[in-house]
Amino acid sequence: MKLSVIVPTFNEEALIAETLRRVVAVLAPYELIVADGCSADRTAEFARPFATVLALKMTRGGALNRAAAIATGEVLLFLHADTMLPMGAAAAIEAALQHPEVIGGAFRLRFDHPGRLPALVARHVNFRSSLSNVFFGDQAMFVRRDVFVQAGGFKDWSVMEDMEILARLRPHGRLALLDEAVVTSARRHREKGWVRTIGTIWIMTLLHTLGVSSHALIRWYKPHR
Repeated sequence: MKLSVIVPTFNEEALIAETLRRVVAVLAPYELIVADGCSADRTAEFARPFATVLALKMTRGGALNRAAAIATGEVLLFLHADTMLPMGAAAAIEAALQHPEVIGGAFRLRFDHPGRLPALVARHVNFRSSLSNVFFGDQAMFVRRDVFVQAGGFKDWSVMEDMEILARLRPHGRLALLDEAVVTSARRHREKGWVRTIGTIWIMTLLHTLGVSSHALIRWYKPHR
């Protein structure tokens, strides 16, 4: 199984090399594509030793679709620039996809921040994912490439595009929640406060569920690519 790993970035020079180095260490065979939103820092420079870098001034969903269009892997893995894959990630994905009815899925979540509150939030996210089969982008979603194409790819959005696509993927088969966990950065939670960040995510999810448009949501929410 060949994985194509697609990483959306914008001004991620502090993290991107470490994230891509981790991908190289835990995945084989693999293809790495960075969909960079024309960063003003050295993100593209630091990514080039590891990946094909596309400079794309467009929405995050549009950039992910553009990267997916040139990907050659049988499976697409969408990875945030601040999220570290676990050892055994490739084996876990391949084992899940051995079942013909499984068309994709995501990992469980852990934060890189110690303490009871981060652990509690991660436990809630994992419980929600297990119960409702809903994942967010920082859980490293993967999907069979042919199914992604049949479903029409991501919407041309920069917020909630990761949630929106799930409903269009499910008619094609089952989405699996893996036992393994990615480790994602808690930087937004540290910068803006845990309560405020969690509250924002809940409100955004609720508004999306109620049908509020992506254009309306993005007016007051600045997404990290």
